[in-house]
Amino acid sequence: MTATQILGVIGILLIIGFLADYLFRKTSIPDIIILISLGYLIGPVFCIIEPSELAPATQIIATLALVVILFDGGLNLDFAKILSTAHRAIFLVLLGIGISMAATTAFVYYLLDWELLNSLLLGAIISGTSPSIVMPLINRARVSNEVSSMLSLESALNGALVIIIALVVLEIMTTGTTENGLSIAGQTIGIRFSLGLLLGAVAGIIWLWLLTLLEGEAYDDILTLAAVFVLYFIVESINGSGVIFALVFGLMLGNGVRVARVFRIKRTTEATEIMKKFHSQISFFIKTFFFIYLGLIITFNEPGLIIHCVVLSILLLFSRYLAVLISSLGSRTLLANRHLLTTMLPRGLSAAVLAQIVVTSGIPNASVYPDIIIVIILITVTISAIGIPIFTKKAREEEPK
Repeated sequence: MTATQILGVIGILLIIGFLADYLFRKTSIPDIIILISLGYLIGPVFCIIEPSELAPATQIIATLALVVILFDGGLNLDFAKILSTAHRAIFLVLLGIGISMAATTAFVYYLLDWELLNSLLLGAIISGTSPSIVMPLINRARVSNEVSSMLSLESALNGALVIIIALVVLEIMTTGTTENGLSIAGQTIGIRFSLGLLLGAVAGIIWLWLLTLLEGEAYDDILTLAAVFVLYFIVESINGSGVIFALVFGLMLGNGVRVARVFRIKRTTEATEIMKKFHSQISFFIKTFFFIYLGLIITFNEPGLIIHCVVLSILLLFSRYLAVLISSLGSRTLLANRHLLTTMLPRGLSAAVLAQIVVTSGIPNASVYPDIIIVIILITVTISAIGIPIFTKKAREEEPK
């Protein structure tokens, strides 16, 4: 394709991305389904774009999408609402991932005859919900603040935690280190989470102070995005969690005034609406191309896998119902919304990014992971899209007045 043709294709894809987002806002049909379907049509079906041409940029695109979307999600989270539901959200994250991983690993290991570490890796990848899908869905679903805050925080932590768990399992597989594997994995996860959290908070406070010095500058939002990329690189270089850092850093900037009160800082600022809109637009741009790219690489070389994916998705649904039911005990509002909370299980960006990382890792049968994961993403997103209008109305009738 010539440079002119590429420019035209980019323009068309962005227009379709805008229309998909518009349809999402009006009908709650997730734009991810439209974008992946579009990628599948222009790739494997009509062969307009050859996926192999984009292969060298896969990991860059995936990492960029993850960082930007989590940072943008942090910018738009309300600190006060998070604190009121944090304990339940954290409990739901740990319980949900634990039950989902156990169910998935058992199914794949015993019924599909996979190796144990391969089963654990797949279980880790598909056990977390996607903040890039949950947050927009919840913002448009008109649910109570308690439900909205819990789901937003849960999905953000979910996405970060499954990435760390999956990367630890993958590292054990590629290096062959199995002695004291669980102990090492636990320590690694704890250290990465703690470093990401601590550095995100510290960097956020420092950057808030710097923003007061740059107040009125035209390009402070671009400088902030550049800082996210540089600091993400630094955090990952010292074995911290870059995704947790991006989320916490965004959270600090989006709640600068409250942060100043806590630390008794006399002069501070927070992300302006213009900055939030800028980062939201960058997030939209990257997300559009990433999910189209996912559609491009669908192969369906083994149609029988679709049946297995359906079964796995049903297992994930029942696992989430159990986790939601336990974590909602004691809250009449959450119990009234238990069916809505259960159907909010869309897998998305985190799983897709990990699928691409697995492909480039060189482990045996790595190519089968994207096919399984993309089908599960489509099924779980569809469940969420159908469940929201049904259970939102039902929850309103059951919620305590």
